[in-house]
Amino acid sequence: MGSEERPVGPWTWEGNELFDAHRSRLAAVRSDVIIFDSERLLIESEPGPFQFRARATTGDGRVFTLVQSRMTVSTLLADCDGRRYTLQRSSVWRKARHIIDADGDIVARVRPLISGRVEFHPGPAVADLPLVDAVFLSWGCVLVDSPVRRPRI
Repeated sequence: MGSEERPVGPWTWEGNELFDAHRSRLAAVRSDVIIFDSERLLIESEPGPFQFRARATTGDGRVFTLVQSRMTVSTLLADCDGRRYTLQRSSVWRKARHIIDADGDIVARVRPLISGRVEFHPGPAVADLPLVDAVFLSWGCVLVDSPVRRPRI
């Protein structure tokens, strides 16, 4: 898949693999590395009881971070190589989130399912979301919100 192509949504994380709507694999997590297209992101995460943090570093040194901003994980803040996002739960009763860019536009929605799968749905401003950011942010939601045990990475 070229960097200009946008995979068909919604996408679904099933375990450690991300699939598009046609069941084509977009990304996989192996040994703490997200493998996506030509990208490799080394993942470090701290799912501690009081503070969630995740960080990814690309082979060329770009850094992606996702951190808990308050006492709960209802709001997460992300910085993807200088591009900032807020991952906000859409309801106090659900784990679904909106991914909001720095301009306040919804670029995607992420919804964990009881089965353990996590769905990524394009939002109105998805064209403004680089694919590598979408993969990292959606994996961060898997780590925080998946209703089954934390996936092996």
